[in-house]
Amino acid sequence: MNRALPTRRSPAPQAGAQSRLRVVGSERPRPNHMRRIVLRAAVVLLGGLFAIGVLQAVVTQSQGRIDQLDGQIDEAVSLDRQLRLRRAELLSPARLAFEARDRLGMVPPDTIHYLDPAVPPAP
Repeated sequence: MNRALPTRRSPAPQAGAQSRLRVVGSERPRPNHMRRIVLRAAVVLLGGLFAIGVLQAVVTQSQGRIDQLDGQIDEAVSLDRQLRLRRAELLSPARLAFEARDRLGMVPPDTIHYLDPAVPPAP
């Protein structure tokens, strides 16, 4: 039951054949190679810091514009309130009666005649 599976074996090297195998030594980074790595890391770090500074300047400018627009909105809302109040004052019945009497010389009638809508007017 527990039988070993057959494995593929490479053919035995022939006599006089040159092997392609070689001994690999531990490769330590050379000092020149380390300098390049450190220089690249420093460039990436400084580039990131510069990008952060630029983005903060853009955000600050945008915030200034937002504050300016908020001020304009506040002024517009205040003007709208003033104009609505002035309109309400101009349309008040007491003011309209005063203007009709004093400025236009209108007087209330002595008698009021109502028309009956059911009876057609006489020719």
